Amino acid sequence: MTFVWACNSSEIPKDVTPAFYYWKTVFQLSENEVQILTDNRIQKLYVKYFDVDLDERTAKPTFKAVLIPKQKVPQGISVVPVVYLTNQTLKWLEPRYLEDFAGKIVDKIDIVHKNWIGDPIGNNEIQIDCDWTLSTKKKYFTLLTILRKKYPHISVTIRLHQIKFPDKTGVPPVERGMLMCYNMADWKNEKTTNSIFTPDVLSQYIGELSEYPLPLDLVMPAFHWTVGYRNHQFQYFLNAVSSKDFSNISLFVRDKNRFVAQRDTTLWGIGIRKGDVFRTEEVAFDDLSKGCRLIKKKISNQKLTFALYHLDSESLKTYTHEQIEELYQPE
Repeated sequence: MTFVWACNSSEIPKDVTPAFYYWKTVFQLSENEVQILTDNRIQKLYVKYFDVDLDERTAKPTFKAVLIPKQKVPQGISVVPVVYLTNQTLKWLEPRYLEDFAGKIVDKIDIVHKNWIGDPIGNNEIQIDCDWTLSTKKKYFTLLTILRKKYPHISVTIRLHQIKFPDKTGVPPVERGMLMCYNMADWKNEKTTNSIFTPDVLSQYIGELSEYPLPLDLVMPAFHWTVGYRNHQFQYFLNAVSSKDFSNISLFVRDKNRFVAQRDTTLWGIGIRKGDVFRTEEVAFDDLSKGCRLIKKKISNQKLTFALYHLDSESLKTYTHEQIEELYQPE
């Protein structure tokens, strides 16, 4: 079943397939997560099968965080295998090894999929997630061309800067792109207000979106985190830690969405020092809703998948059941 999106009566409605991303290493859904899938009639799950990163000891690509399935996917939901490929891997990979590298990725995807799902991938979609750069574009696009021989229905994630400057960054040689509407600003910079998402920043990137030469799907953020700094330098992320987690702790002094530690301590399994700064980043529902309205006016293809990142009970507590439903089925 697809939903219909239309901004007004004069606009041609879009057929929208509802989806979620699942980004944990262990696939095990809570009762609440299963209910979210059911309530929103989710049809697709984009599941990260593994990361491909550079082994610092050998300077060779290696598979990390390989999916551990603890249960089957709920009935009626199709799985799209996702491979996260670091740009660092491409930087160090010599072009003559691309064919062999692609073969290893194919073999790994097939093994994980067969052990979990049972059936072969066949002509179903797979997705590669990589934030390629000008220096790695040629190798990445060559890799995609090789992979497409095995998986004709391949999609890739596309960041906003890659959408805005396609003449520079290039257009991947694949069937579809998944537009990632989050991680919009520099999270390493202590002065950044919200690196995850703001509608104002989004609008700066999508002016020419309707001209992009690939059909686009859309994924929006439904998560929150806290970014920690020491001596103005990035230290770590605290996933699913929000401003509420800081509010009842007298250890911190608050300045808007920043919390400054007043003494040394240990919290959330990490050592905290006096003066450490924590910036909480959350995406308000109104901002998400506004972002969806901005984007759906710009995407030119009539059929698309709309996904939220990501399926996690703790992250989704920020939103009510009705709000999540409204994102998938806007009036």
